[in-house]
Amino acid sequence: MRHRDKKIKFTSGQDANSMLVRKLLFNFFSKGKIKTTLSKIKILKSLVESTVEKMKEETEANKNYLLKKFGNKNLFPLFFKNIGVTMKEKKGGYVRVVRIGTRISDGSEIAQLEWTHPIVIEKPKEKISAAAKTAPLKEKPAIKKLKKGTK
Repeated sequence: MRHRDKKIKFTSGQDANSMLVRKLLFNFFSKGKIKTTLSKIKILKSLVESTVEKMKEETEANKNYLLKKFGNKNLFPLFFKNIGVTMKEKKGGYVRVVRIGTRISDGSEIAQLEWTHPIVIEKPKEKISAAAKTAPLKEKPAIKKLKKGTK
């Protein structure tokens, strides 16, 4: 018997629940805030807190943990350089829950999860080659097509 073990339970089943939580976690870290129902926010908050603890120190074990959670190595610079450095001195309380109200359609309580300290999320810029910058745009010739029977 494992005491104090939190179970993630929604109505969809275990696989759907784990994918839902994984997508919510990914969206929160990519956008910086997320708005959803209060029950999802409560689960997401504890996962964000434990994930930020792993981002503070760049070790192989922490990289493997984050790779398992997110499945994308391209986010590691964001994790360790932006979030890890910002939260290095903090012991906890990285995110806060702001209750917004109830949804009109079904009456469920809506909340927003956001960072307590501002974190700058840098989006990767698209690389444009030098040839593409200097090449003029080609215009398509204007050709009118006439319908049959009209001149």
